[in-house]
Amino acid sequence: MIILVAVAVFVSLSLCGLAFYFWVEGRRESLAERFKSVVSSEQPSRPSEVARWKNRLEEAWKRFKSKPPESKEIVDLIVGEKLSGVRLYLNLAGYRSARSYHVYWWAKILTPILFALLAFGYGKAVGIPRNTALLLILIATATGYVSPILYLKVRIRKRQEEITDALPDALDLLVVCVEAGLGINASFVKITEEFHLSHPVLSQEFDVVNREMVAGKPRQDALRALADRTGVEDVQSLVAMLIQTEKLGTSLARSLRVHSDSLRTKRRQRAEEAAAKTTIKLVFPLVFLMFPALFIVVLGPGFITILKVLFPTIAGGG
Repeated sequence: MIILVAVAVFVSLSLCGLAFYFWVEGRRESLAERFKSVVSSEQPSRPSEVARWKNRLEEAWKRFKSKPPESKEIVDLIVGEKLSGVRLYLNLAGYRSARSYHVYWWAKILTPILFALLAFGYGKAVGIPRNTALLLILIATATGYVSPILYLKVRIRKRQEEITDALPDALDLLVVCVEAGLGINASFVKITEEFHLSHPVLSQEFDVVNREMVAGKPRQDALRALADRTGVEDVQSLVAMLIQTEKLGTSLARSLRVHSDSLRTKRRQRAEEAAAKTTIKLVFPLVFLMFPALFIVVLGPGFITILKVLFPTIAGGG
């Protein structure tokens, strides 16, 4: 009975949210329709209320089930397109296939139900009281609802750390390629080839930049898209440096070498900071896990000897 109530509440809230989404999306008119209504000399016939709501629902359903324009490795990377919301999180996490957006929303719907069923089964197996079982189901449902976005955030942080760690090595190779006479585009291609196995995440991002420039996207726009797509501060500073060097006409190899040295210095400082934090992080396991066992081993025999001397009757009886 409890699980039925929880599922009914969840389904009702989901249907209300879906209805609100269809209502909001249905009120959005396309630019062509508004322009046509403005320039048209004749007064268009006003459709009936039922037909108008039917058109709104059809347009909202088309927007909901529409796929991104590309179905291969790279999607949502169209010239001038700005991502936001869930698509931005998916893009930052590296999920750029056509079905990733729909998979996320299915996970958003099915994961709370699965967690609620698991909590209900656990409560039945252990024999938890009804009120406690209801609270456990609600907590499991809320955990299942937020788990997809938490997973995306963890994935984004891990991906950004990999890019940050691999960027100085990529800049060293970029300096070598530029000093050897290669252009910036050919240098990006070389980085994509050389880092395919050692740093696949960074190799994929530079491969996207190469594909965009081959498709006709200006280099500055492709570099800005790289900064937006990764969300890494070091990449943003690199992109700003490359764009400024191209505009001012300064030496690219010298600028890259200076920037590479600064990134290596920052990476060393981050490592030193992480090492300095290790002492504080070790306080909890030392105090609560290792020290009690150490005290028992070191002070235990002495404590037993003191008990035998001071309280021979109690020690002998024990």
